[in-house]
Amino acid sequence: MAGYLIAFVFGIFIMGALIAQRDKLGSGGFNAWLKGKKALLTTAALVVIAVALLVQALVTVQAGTVGVVKRLGAVRQEFNPGLHVIVPFIDHVVIFPTLKKTYEASETPQSSEADYPDIIITALTSDGQQIRVGMTARFMIAPGKAAWIIQNLGTEREYVEKVVKTEIRGSGRRVPTRFAAYDLYTKKSYEAQQALYDEIAPKFEKNGLVLDEIIIRNITFTPEYAKTLEEKQIALENITTEKNKLEQEKIRKEQKIVEAEGDAKSIEIRQAALTKNPTIIQWEFVQKLAPNVQWGIMPDKIIPVIDFKGMTGPQSPQK
Repeated sequence: MAGYLIAFVFGIFIMGALIAQRDKLGSGGFNAWLKGKKALLTTAALVVIAVALLVQALVTVQAGTVGVVKRLGAVRQEFNPGLHVIVPFIDHVVIFPTLKKTYEASETPQSSEADYPDIIITALTSDGQQIRVGMTARFMIAPGKAAWIIQNLGTEREYVEKVVKTEIRGSGRRVPTRFAAYDLYTKKSYEAQQALYDEIAPKFEKNGLVLDEIIIRNITFTPEYAKTLEEKQIALENITTEKNKLEQEKIRKEQKIVEAEGDAKSIEIRQAALTKNPTIIQWEFVQKLAPNVQWGIMPDKIIPVIDFKGMTGPQSPQK
């Protein structure tokens, strides 16, 4: 295309110069001048054609794309980013983006920023509940597969329609049938997401594509079933709370039993010590007497304690 443009510009320039020369020399003089400049004009025309062919033979593939060369309709090879030379007017280069693209199924595809937005997917769970599944997939062309894709699938929009959309929407309907509705309402939705990836990725690979990631954005239940699921979840949380209370009560009882066993063991050890050394009782008895008690009648077989110094009064200092 650039070659045609350059040739057109050169042609306009030469035509303008010739017209100006004719106006200057007149009809007769101009014809004589043309005869004298015939070789020069021929050379100029050949230069213009050569430049146009050279420009047409050079193709630049930008970063983030690959070029697939088609010669007379047949796929020949694949060009990586950079400057390449082709056969003018015979070879044709189809540019394929290698950047990651996004496909998104949602309730509002008109407001989606994905490269290929689509309507949300409807499916059934293993227990027969109808759900609506929103998801986003990120994909790209596998390295070295652009030529195969254009020969077997077509352009980017065509392979998205034939492979990406078909496989994602098909698996989006099949995979939920392996899970109960309540499982998808809880953390098992991540298992469903992994199941989607495991099913779709090999099919993409067979068609020259790489599934980078697929994410379940949301799962919508019917209003009636959503209310039932919420009530069930609340009931389960209440059961969990009661179980926690019972566990706490059980722990408190076990702590009391341990404390009682400890006290009993302590009493048993103390009793053995007192049996072996009965004088300990006397000593503790004396220790617990009030500080102003000076004498008293002690129990049988216990040595009386009398404060003789207290009874005789303070002694006078010696001279």
